[in-house]
Amino acid sequence: MPLRRVIVGSILGAAALISAAMGIGPEAPTAQAAETDWKMHMVWVPARPEAQAYQAFVDRVNERAGDRLNIKLFASGSLGIKDADILRILPRGSIIQAAGLYPGYLTRDRPEYAYILPPGVISQPETLKEILPQLANIYGKTYDDVGIKLLGFIGHAVRDTHILCKEPIHSLEQLRGKKLRVWEQFHVDVFKKLGVSAQIIGQNDLYVAMQTGVVDCAVYPIGLAVTVSLQEVAPYASYLFPYVLHPLNLLAAQSSFDALSPDLQKVLEEEAKAAQEASFASYLSGENDEKALKIYQEGGGTLIEPFPEADQASFTKAARETWHDLSMSAGKTAQENYEVLRKVVE
Repeated sequence: MPLRRVIVGSILGAAALISAAMGIGPEAPTAQAAETDWKMHMVWVPARPEAQAYQAFVDRVNERAGDRLNIKLFASGSLGIKDADILRILPRGSIIQAAGLYPGYLTRDRPEYAYILPPGVISQPETLKEILPQLANIYGKTYDDVGIKLLGFIGHAVRDTHILCKEPIHSLEQLRGKKLRVWEQFHVDVFKKLGVSAQIIGQNDLYVAMQTGVVDCAVYPIGLAVTVSLQEVAPYASYLFPYVLHPLNLLAAQSSFDALSPDLQKVLEEEAKAAQEASFASYLSGENDEKALKIYQEGGGTLIEPFPEADQASFTKAARETWHDLSMSAGKTAQENYEVLRKVVE
């Protein structure tokens, strides 16, 4: 275990301040270092509800472990690690020992992950919690192969997905003829089935794209739209489908986990379960959606009536047909995953 050193001298002191600002340096010296130190990677910024759920897990583990284990959470990808590399980096247990991950980013190494649970195929958010055992088996096979332990899941911050537009749009018929922004190719294919032209635009470019007329509408949850002030350029929002995707994963290097004493392993597993329950309760309650809606409305946005139930059903049908077609053409593993989840989703 590396020794903690007391930083003295103006030059070293300045270096420590720079390192701390970058999120890569040691914390202020404590009276006694932990027997085991873990670094945990996470891409989300600390203000995001998902990040707060991971931080709560870390805090509870550290409190219960005392001076035997200390986990430090590095937010905003401040360690320089890319989520796409987690299957290659985390198993080593040397650079990082734990991670918070959206598994949809693993498609480079596991292409079938693009089709495990694409957005729109589930029509009720409660279903996501119900199928966690099946998802644990699917993800677990991947993680077991490379030496990663799946400790549990973290629920998403928001529950509802909307169509946000410059003018009031709340039906598929109205949406046809409009230029629509989506966040992934799957939705390009789904909306094409519905007669709507869509294109992929990243979050960081969305505000300007809406402002300059590149697109007229966007598929986006109000709960996330306010983080980029989208209410200023897309002041009308209508609900279309639930925000149901891969649940976020809570991971540890299997070798690092195995090196812990049985009672510390139990602490990690118990607190992971508690974090899963708390985060999914928050997700299903829609509390973050409500908070964001208030910000959206205070910024000039209006929540209009949702898309008709017939349109919602048509969207789900198109999403499931696309899910089937892509899964069947993506190889044996994607086909097997589809068959497992189809039985519990439909």
